[in-house]
Amino acid sequence: MNRLEVSNFSLKDTIECGQTFCWTREGEGYVCTDVGQVVYVEQQGNVLMYETSSHDVDISRMFRLHDPIDTIQQSIAKDELIQRSVEYAPGLRVIADPFFPCLITFLCSIQKNIPAIRRSVQKIRERWGPAYEFRGRTYYGMPEPSTLARLKPDELRQVGIGWRAEFISRTARDVANGDVDERYLRGTSYEEAHSVLKGLHGVGDKVADCVSLFSLGHLEAFPIDVWIERVIRQHYDFFTDAGKSYARKSQAARSYFGKYAGYAQEYLYYYSKNTFETRSSVS
Repeated sequence: MNRLEVSNFSLKDTIECGQTFCWTREGEGYVCTDVGQVVYVEQQGNVLMYETSSHDVDISRMFRLHDPIDTIQQSIAKDELIQRSVEYAPGLRVIADPFFPCLITFLCSIQKNIPAIRRSVQKIRERWGPAYEFRGRTYYGMPEPSTLARLKPDELRQVGIGWRAEFISRTARDVANGDVDERYLRGTSYEEAHSVLKGLHGVGDKVADCVSLFSLGHLEAFPIDVWIERVIRQHYDFFTDAGKSYARKSQAARSYFGKYAGYAQEYLYYYSKNTFETRSSVS
């Protein structure tokens, strides 16, 4: 296998913190099949061991290993809670997932729990995606936009995504037709990328923020779900002052945490959710 030395990086925390549905646990490592081939990665101390089914990949880019992590962590360390959150998982990085798979998986995630999301996404891969041979097994990747665009919503519903099928069908069609340009979204401002994404059928504020952060590299994006809303309201007052609209709460979070607000969101989410679950299981 290929080797890459890393510092201040945790593969486990990065993949298992809830920000990606493109990577799945396998053996001692993790597998991604949504990048045109199979990529397997495991961590041994300060070394990432990785193998691919076809061509080499830029592991540093996939896990944003070039982000100035020390600067980021210092920049967002505004209070005791975020400091504890960073200390809990200092090796966590924001992921850089491929655009279309990231978009589709988060459309599948609307009002679903994580196991159900993973099942639905995997069924989409196995039914309509490309097959790859790797280590004596067959793996399936995310279908191309043109493939999903040809499917009727009723066909998509057969994999358990319910009313989300219409969202995925129409969004895939828009991407396949070139109505959404990934390169433009990466190069433009966060506000513009967020606005364009919301123009896609079924893409609301949260999904737009997830795609902006976890794929397009807009590190100021601050996805707000039920859990992070609860954390912010319990420990901060800027949501109360901002009012009820998602846009105002998003602006308040970005104003408070700064241009790396997305990193703050991930640290807060991972720390608070894990420590809450630990306290719950103990009690």
